[in-house]
Amino acid sequence: MVASVLVRSRTVGIPGRYILSGQGKHLVVDASSASGGPGESFVAQELFVGALATCAQAVVHAKGQELSISPTSVLVEVESEREVGASPPAYSSVRMDFTFGGIAKDEAMALVDEFTRTCPIYNTVASATTMNVLVGVLEAE
Repeated sequence: MVASVLVRSRTVGIPGRYILSGQGKHLVVDASSASGGPGESFVAQELFVGALATCAQAVVHAKGQELSISPTSVLVEVESEREVGASPPAYSSVRMDFTFGGIAKDEAMALVDEFTRTCPIYNTVASATTMNVLVGVLEAE
């Protein structure tokens, strides 16, 4: 079985502004101001790291329910780096920082392991660049 998704990006008459559409949903996306766009909405690099963060949240939530692990909070921060002017341009590293509340470190690690094992976005990026994944838990009050 193959799972596929189709999105379309179209111009809207404002230089550097686009509407990204897929399956009846729409998102305003801008080119960065450095690329001549407004830079007011999400730009491609933010969507790239946002896809990782969103996949992480979805997997952690689903696997947490499956494994009866219930964090009280989950924060996922993702940062990508690229060398400006590199040829070809590519992201040189991606850092993911998970912070969990209300669960033990070993439970947090189990959820992140499930994410890195099952997220196709993570595994695609990890096959192309350096991934650094950090896991922390908030101390009980």
